[in-house]
Amino acid sequence: MDFFEEGMALGRGNFARLDQRGQKWKHRNIPIFIREQLWIPYYITEVAGEQCLYIIKAPDIRHPKVYFARWLPDA
Repeated sequence: MDFFEEGMALGRGNFARLDQRGQKWKHRNIPIFIREQLWIPYYITEVAGEQCLYIIKAPDIRHPKVYFARWLPDA
């Protein structure tokens, strides 16, 4: 888990900013499955023995809604 600590901190910061937004903004910009099932700062998956960290991200030009993106540490 130490490997992901920086990404987890980034996810917690993003989540805190998103969670402060109003209900109207949340209903417009957060997909329902994220609002109801994945309203968390990050999650970790494991595929073929490799762990992957996904962090919550705010909408941007490429993604009009809140989404999760894989976090890759700087090498």
